[in-house]
Amino acid sequence: MGNNYIRKTNRQKWSEADMLQAIDAVRAKRMGWLKATKMYNVPFGTLRRRVNNMNKRVKGTQKGMGTSTTIPLEAEQEIVNHILDLESRLFGVTALELRQLAFKIATERGYSHKFNTEKQLAGWDWLSGFRRRHPEISLRAPEATSAARAKGFNKVQVKKFFDLLTDTITNENIPTSRIYNMDESALTTVHKPPRVFARKGKKQVGALTSGERGQHVTVVACMSSGGRFIPPALIFPRKNYKAEYFDGCPPETLGLCYETGYMVSDLFSKWMDHFINHVKPSKEEKVLLIVDGHSSHKSLNALEKAKEHGIVLLCLPAHCTHRLQPLDVPFFGPLETYFNAACALWMKNHVGRTITLYQISGLFCV
Repeated sequence: MGNNYIRKTNRQKWSEADMLQAIDAVRAKRMGWLKATKMYNVPFGTLRRRVNNMNKRVKGTQKGMGTSTTIPLEAEQEIVNHILDLESRLFGVTALELRQLAFKIATERGYSHKFNTEKQLAGWDWLSGFRRRHPEISLRAPEATSAARAKGFNKVQVKKFFDLLTDTITNENIPTSRIYNMDESALTTVHKPPRVFARKGKKQVGALTSGERGQHVTVVACMSSGGRFIPPALIFPRKNYKAEYFDGCPPETLGLCYETGYMVSDLFSKWMDHFINHVKPSKEEKVLLIVDGHSSHKSLNALEKAKEHGIVLLCLPAHCTHRLQPLDVPFFGPLETYFNAACALWMKNHVGRTITLYQISGLFCV
C-alpha cells in the first residue's frame, strides 16, 4: 500500500458510541439485530461480529480496515515503550536499529512478513506506517552528552545542590533579587548560517562563512533573578589590550585580553572588581553569586575578595551545568541565534570580505 493512499469508500462511518449502544441493547435482549441496526445506524454484519467477538483484529467498538499490520499493535506498543525507555537513558534507537528490531521480533515471534531476509531489515514502508500509527515518537537529532555528565546529573546531586541553595539563602538572609548567575560562552568568527530557501531536491545548499576554522571571543554574562544584567565582559585572544577591539560594545563593557581568549584566575579577579563596582555588595547586604566549577573561579584571590565584599559564592554541581546553568537558555541561546543572523547579514553587505576579531564586538551588540 502506498504512503499517500486515499480512501475511496465511506465505509465505517458509524460512530463508536452508537456501536456501543447497539451491542449493549442486543446483549441485554432489549431488541433484535435488525431493530438495533436501524435504530443506531450501524451495519448489520459488523454488529453481529462485534457482539459474538468474531473479529480477530479489533474488539468491541474499535474500528479497523484493510489488512492487518505486519507486527500486531500490542507488539508495536512494546517497541514504542522500549524506544522511549532507551532514549531516557541516552541510548536512543536509530531508524536502522528500529528496522533491525522489527525484523527480529517478526522472525522470533512467527509473524508473517515480507521484510528483507537478506539484510534482515524491515522496509521503509513499514517504518513510515509505524511512525504514523505512533505519533508520540518522532525522529530527533540528539544533543551530545558525555558519559561523565550522564553519570553526574542525577536526583541525589540535584537535590543536594538545591538543599544547599535553600540553606544558603536562609542562613545568609539574601533577598531573591540579589541572587546572580555568571557564565561564559564563546562567539566565533565562523558563524553558523541560518536556513535558506533553495530548489527542492538540490543535493547541496551552500552559504558563505569566513573560513573553515575561526577565532573566538569569550563573552562573560551575569544577571540576577530579578532580571538585572551586569555589563558584559569580552575576552579577546590577544596579549596586549587595544581599545579598538571593543568599539561598538554595550556601555561599560569590561574589555579583557589573554593569549588563549579563555577565562583564567587573573581575569576572573578583574571581573570580580567589575561585578562589585556595579552591584555594590557589602557584609550588611550580601549577594549570592552562582558560578560553575571552572578552576578560574576558585582562586584564593577571588575567594578573599568575595569574602571581603559580602559575596557568597555557590558552585554548580560537577557535570550538571548542561541542565542547571540558568544563563544557557534565556541568554546564550538567543545570543547565538541573533549573532549568527547578524554575521550572515554582514557577509551579504560586505561581499568579498570575511569576519575578523575586529568585527565581533560590533556584531555582538547589533
